[in-house]
Amino acid sequence: MTSSLTVQLDSPVKVRQHLVDSLRLDLVGPGEVLGANRRLIGSIDESLPQRPSTWYLTGFLVPFDAAVDQKQDDQSNDEFDELDAEQGADDASEPDRGPARTRYLPSSIGASILLARTVRELNVKVRWGDYKAERAGDGTPILDKWVRRQYEQPVVIPIPEDNSPPKTIQVPKSDGLSIVITARSVPHADIDGGLPKGTRSISIFLVNYRTPAPDELRDESFAFQVQLEVESEQSFVARPDLRNLESNDWDNRVADLQYRDAFEFAVGHGVAIEAIDHALGDCKLIRTCFIPQAEVERVAPTEIPDVELSMDTLAQVEDSLAAQNKLAKLVDHYRHWIKLQKGQIPEKPAKRAETGEELLRRAQKAADRIEDGIKKLSEPLVLEAFQIANRVMAAAARQRFGVMKRKDPSLVKPEWRPFQ
Repeated sequence: MTSSLTVQLDSPVKVRQHLVDSLRLDLVGPGEVLGANRRLIGSIDESLPQRPSTWYLTGFLVPFDAAVDQKQDDQSNDEFDELDAEQGADDASEPDRGPARTRYLPSSIGASILLARTVRELNVKVRWGDYKAERAGDGTPILDKWVRRQYEQPVVIPIPEDNSPPKTIQVPKSDGLSIVITARSVPHADIDGGLPKGTRSISIFLVNYRTPAPDELRDESFAFQVQLEVESEQSFVARPDLRNLESNDWDNRVADLQYRDAFEFAVGHGVAIEAIDHALGDCKLIRTCFIPQAEVERVAPTEIPDVELSMDTLAQVEDSLAAQNKLAKLVDHYRHWIKLQKGQIPEKPAKRAETGEELLRRAQKAADRIEDGIKKLSEPLVLEAFQIANRVMAAAARQRFGVMKRKDPSLVKPEWRPFQ
């Protein structure tokens, strides 16, 4: 029995979100998706025909003191049978078994964050679902009917002294869930662009310290669809990418410059982390997430006026003068863009500034080459090669995009991307 989703699938974005929500329901179970697109997935008070630890594959915590038999993942060693190549039904042979590796179910999830020393406490919210087997009139558990209840509890967590023993705080009305927090000082990185002085590393965990239930009812002591949300009055300190920042490898240095605004505010332990409402290095809220998502921005070229990019038009250009007139402005716009980028180069760290300057020097060389190439069109043989290349590329683009867009190739109007 899989929880159903009823949505109006009238756009690719909604189709994708429907697939993600369905995956979450199958693997983790129901819950509330927070953030800008806040919504409920599945039924908060669902009823399952079998114990939920068999129904769901992840997202739950077993009691820390549970017996080994309760902590073992019974499905961790499941293997697919090898099918007969001809008949496709009966097993062709007994597959080789790998070495036995028992997988244990987790009792905790957590996150590590960096904070300024002036932060004294954290506002934490713990969300989870409990499943209880229904009871018959005589109190006998009905093992084919498990009913879920949703819970959420806020907890204010004082930050302990640096390098002190872990501090444990019980989650109210949770019957044994606890938050464990540690703090340690982080030495100031002795490199340009390292961490601010006084930065502390905080590790915070949600642990299931419940009393284990008997085997047949063991899931009643599990915590399902768990989520840990951490909020700070000040922004978390972004984690610097020291590997790329200190690297002498050119690709790493370029990546450090290009992704200098892609901040990492937390590291998950046994779970992924999503940063909420973060911008320009400022983030005050993180939460755990068993199925993380990331949005990738669409990359589209800027429209350049007075520059001809149509492959068909360039393939039929009358003469070299016409070709040069249609393309000359491309160099002007490129050089104008390079000039604008000079103001975007960060002043520090020094190594990052050097990388930006070198990239612009290379871009200027590319602009000079483009200009020289356009001038070469004055040669008849070069112009003919240019026209042939555009005809070939136009034909290939029609064939490719005709299939991709499911339209008649003759209706496709292929164009170059600038600087392609």
